[in-house]
Order: sequence, then C-alpha cells, then structure tokens
Amino acid sequence: MKREVTKPVVVSCPQCHHDNVFNQPYRYHAGFADQGFLYNEAGNRTLIWSSFDPDYEAVVGNSHPWVLGPDGKKKLEASLRPDPNGGGRWLFSNPARCLKCGAPIAEPIGMNIYYLEYDGSINLDPIGNKGHGLKEMMMVEPSPAPYSSPAAGSESGEA
Repeated sequence: MKREVTKPVVVSCPQCHHDNVFNQPYRYHAGFADQGFLYNEAGNRTLIWSSFDPDYEAVVGNSHPWVLGPDGKKKLEASLRPDPNGGGRWLFSNPARCLKCGAPIAEPIGMNIYYLEYDGSINLDPIGNKGHGLKEMMMVEPSPAPYSSPAAGSESGEA
C-alpha cells in the first residue's frame, strides 16, 4: 500500500523571510466552504464559522461574511468575545501575521477570500465539529430579530 503525504502550506514572510508553516493542504477558500473567518489582533489565530450558523444570522441577517457592509461587520465584532488565549479581538481588519516578526502575511476577509488556519485556531463550523457553533464565542446568546407584520400598524398605533 502506498502512503500519501500532504504537504503543508508554507508562507514566507515578506519582511523577515521566516517560513510560516500551516497544517493544511492549501489556503482554504471561505466562499467554497460557506465559511466566515477572522484573525485575532495578534494575527496568530483564526476564528472560523459557517455562513449559515443560526447565531451568526441572528446578528447580521442572511449574508455571507465576505460581503457584509460596515454595520454588519461592527455588529458581529461587537458580539464576539476576545481570543481566550490573549490574542485580542476578532476584527475584519486584522490580517494574518508572521509568527516570528508579526508582519502581515495574508490579508483579512474583506480583501481576501482565502484564509490560513493557525495551530490552536477556533473552528466552530459544525461540519466536522458537530454540536459547535459561533455562539461559543459570543458575549451573549443572540436573540432573533423581532418579527413585524406589515399589517401591524405604525408606532402611533394607527392601522
């Protein structure tokens, strides 16, 4: 029997030329996987979730993370707890960073659909992680947006 070996992704830092090694066969495409991702402020961990996660949709509505507008991005960022390992907040503006010098090595989600998954990252996409979801990283459990019927009338109570 022949054994196949998957080579890791290696990203050389443009500043210090350190080879950052990622235990993944290629840069993952968030769009093909229907996933969202954010890097922490330290740029050394990745938060990954499903675009169809009900708790994510309760915060921003039915929209993929890579096409969110400024308001949706702010709402999601405000709902997330910081990285439990001390890496700071999960923000749409955070790039992936070199593990040696901290220089950017990959752009954030708004500028790049491909992502790098650092060792120790938080993958909350339920595919392959049954029973997990973005609510594990949320400050409070989101409540669904209130439903308003078109026939409900105006604020003054008139129909």
